[in-house]
Amino acid sequence: MVRNSRFELSLFGVLAFVMLVTRSHSLSNVIHLPDTSLASFFVLGLFVPGLLGFAALFLLGFAIDLVVIGWFGQSSFCFTAAYWMLVPAYGVMWLAGRFVRTRLGLRASTLPAIAALLVGATFASELLSSGGFYFLGGRFADPTLAGFLPRLVRYFPGTLVATLGWSGVATAAFAMLFTARPSLREAATQ
Repeated sequence: MVRNSRFELSLFGVLAFVMLVTRSHSLSNVIHLPDTSLASFFVLGLFVPGLLGFAALFLLGFAIDLVVIGWFGQSSFCFTAAYWMLVPAYGVMWLAGRFVRTRLGLRASTLPAIAALLVGATFASELLSSGGFYFLGGRFADPTLAGFLPRLVRYFPGTLVATLGWSGVATAAFAMLFTARPSLREAATQ
């Protein structure tokens, strides 16, 4: 497979920018944008096959979290030993993107399957991240499945809406970009 490093670097730059804007809540005074992290890892998996991109995006998210906690005074409540459960949680999204790329393909006819996969991957990611925090984070005295399920019901819908929404924005942006520049579509799908 011939890879287009310029496209991959440009895409990484865009994903890094939207993650910085939404994860840091830097626009919270003006408008609250839902976090793009899950959608960003999914899109990264679609177009950037190497683990180096995954590691770089994860480290960027980690750095953003450190900065907003350490310098901007955001709460560190969620920053526990369970933080590292984000690696497999984001990994699920990246692998879902890779699966779409290698098995389903990027065609209009595969959109329903891609949407179903995205919902399933988002659910698995939520189980890993929220479940990891609840059961391994040390913030809850006696974590039980009965105690976790209401939290899942409370937080998963928002996570799903944000992930599907940002993935839809990415889909629309790629559709417009690839329509305007067909040669870029070919380069991106090699």
